[in-house]
Amino acid sequence: MRIALAVLRRDRRSQVATVLVALGVMIAVSLVLWLVAAPNGLQARADRTAWRDIMGQANKGTISVAMNKDSFNGELIERFDVARNGQGDIAVAEGIAKFPEAGEVLLSPALSDLVRSTPAEKLGNRFPGKQIGELGPEALKYPGELVALIGHDKIENGFQADGLAGGTGSYRDDYHGMLYLLTRVGLVVLIVPCLVLVASAARLTAAKRERRLAALRLAGAGPRQVVIMTAVETAVGAVVGSVLGVLMAQPFSHLTAKIPWEGGIWYPGDFVPSVPVVVAVAVLAPVLVIAAAIMGLRRVVQKPLAAEEKRKVRSWRLLMIAGALGVFFLGIMYAQEASGDSQFTVVLLGLGAVAFALVLAGPVVTAWVGRFFVARWHKPSTLLAGRRLSGDPVAAFRGSAGVVIAVFTGSMALTMLPGLESQVPYRDSTWNENAIVAEDVTHDVTPLRLQTSAPIVTMLDGTVSTGKDADHGSYVLVGKCADVARVLNGLSCKPGPAVYAHSKLEGDQFKSGSASKGTTTAKLPAEYETRPFGGSGRISGVIDPELLPGVEGHVTMVGVPTTPENRDAVHTALIGTLPGVRLVDGEQRELYGDTLMEDLERATIIGLSIAAVLGGIGAAVSAAGSVIDRRRTFGALIAAGTPIRVLGHALRREVVLPVFAVTIAACGAGIVVGLGLLTLARGLVGHGEMPLTPWVLAPVGVGMVVALVAALACGPVLRGISPRDYAAE
Repeated sequence: MRIALAVLRRDRRSQVATVLVALGVMIAVSLVLWLVAAPNGLQARADRTAWRDIMGQANKGTISVAMNKDSFNGELIERFDVARNGQGDIAVAEGIAKFPEAGEVLLSPALSDLVRSTPAEKLGNRFPGKQIGELGPEALKYPGELVALIGHDKIENGFQADGLAGGTGSYRDDYHGMLYLLTRVGLVVLIVPCLVLVASAARLTAAKRERRLAALRLAGAGPRQVVIMTAVETAVGAVVGSVLGVLMAQPFSHLTAKIPWEGGIWYPGDFVPSVPVVVAVAVLAPVLVIAAAIMGLRRVVQKPLAAEEKRKVRSWRLLMIAGALGVFFLGIMYAQEASGDSQFTVVLLGLGAVAFALVLAGPVVTAWVGRFFVARWHKPSTLLAGRRLSGDPVAAFRGSAGVVIAVFTGSMALTMLPGLESQVPYRDSTWNENAIVAEDVTHDVTPLRLQTSAPIVTMLDGTVSTGKDADHGSYVLVGKCADVARVLNGLSCKPGPAVYAHSKLEGDQFKSGSASKGTTTAKLPAEYETRPFGGSGRISGVIDPELLPGVEGHVTMVGVPTTPENRDAVHTALIGTLPGVRLVDGEQRELYGDTLMEDLERATIIGLSIAAVLGGIGAAVSAAGSVIDRRRTFGALIAAGTPIRVLGHALRREVVLPVFAVTIAACGAGIVVGLGLLTLARGLVGHGEMPLTPWVLAPVGVGMVVALVAALACGPVLRGISPRDYAAE
């Protein structure tokens, strides 16, 4: 131990290496703590909003609840219409002052301010009643969320619930579990570069340390003494870096809380990892660094005279990529069939295995590249680089590993993003862009007609089938063609009653409603005219009511065509007079989809930036360390007359050449993995495409630039070498 501390006190190169180890561990620890805090933030939001997830959990509850998404001026509003089913106390979650009785309203602070500053006919009338208070932060997903809780005498089409009590929520089900999967994928692909950075830091000045310890072994030092010296020398920088990383995590978490997600920023306490996790990361990081340094001493401990031998790599490492991809796709198949907490475990293990397999296979490709240039190139700088790549491919590739992982991550993300755009909530082409449609209507529409001067289109939805239990039938609308055409796309009317459909309907039995809410049935005549229908949405046909006697006066859907000037007023009238109905508003649905896509794009940019920075730092640290390790060699070359400019070119080629070769494989692996994850996401959501764009190749070019910039870090170290260093060695 005294020898190790003496080396740190007196050897300037060991001091530089220790500082770099501390910086590498500090960055890795702070990033890992930030990454593992992300699920905590999502879980904190889920816990605060658990009171919203209780609808439909009781056959006959104490209250009825109808939940809807609303929007105003480009912002989403969460709306809950509630009604008491009987007498007695009703449990409410923390942050909800009391259960709102009929005529009472609770609004979030941001929505309350918005209502006060907006004309009532545009917004305030959507929440009829007296505001009795505001929702506290304990009941809100994020600061500034717009939430309304409106009390009614009765909710015709609401879900049954036992109250509005909170509890432990789950963010696993957010948008069919897709966000849960993507957050886990992000954790895996960003933790791997962190581990690569830690390993690069642990192997700084490895060659010089091996020579020194080999000399001590030959002088009589035992294996245990050599291991202790290495552990002490490495632990100084690793422990200091771990402590600094933990200290940096706190201000880093407050900065992260300012990043929007699902429409708003976070509360300051959301992005804070638990104490056991902080302790585990703070302890494991130095342990991993020390273990990596000790594992690199196997040759010194076993064969001191072999310390100068170059390591050979076997081609079988390439097979690990195929094996890792096999595990990944087995995980895809398992996740499509399974459910629960372990649904994505094998997928994530396979994803991590692919990333590590690329790192392990990198030295093989590096050796091949080196041998190619040695055999076919005669330019001094390239020849020197080729000799280095073929002679010690493990050390030569070490600095490129982080860049390769960044390219893999980038190609995977750019493969997935275009496909995810087709899988986020979207508005199909069923309704006109200017139409607002209310579904599940059980109310009298007379108050709506009195509230707005806009035209009201009443419709009855249902199915036409053969009447057999196995026949689910075609989904159709019943309404006057001229009226329905004002809100429905693809409908062109002609005089006279008819059925407008893509083809003749199978069956003649019409049925609307359900057993719990009552049904309306009718029968089509034996002969009727079928006219073409050009709609491409979920409606298969439109039937004039004259062809279905007995359905007159029955209404389950109401559509209203709007203009930009009256859209907010019509929206307010629909919600205010038809409480609890589900509104299909293209503007609101597109807003939700745009918000989700912005979140995914923002997370992708942040993740790729972190991966690129980590890769660049790892490459720079390794490039500088390789110069320190080969100080004697460079001193001899300079003493022999080799220009520093030639050596600088050789060092840059050492970094760039293997990166160029391996990143092509990493890009291909990223595309394959991205397509696999898209397949899984499409299975979760139920729709989506898998388009490929030329942008998936962009990470290769970016990786080359990052590697080249990182290689410039060795320039100052190289310029500090002189022929005297060879004599000193």
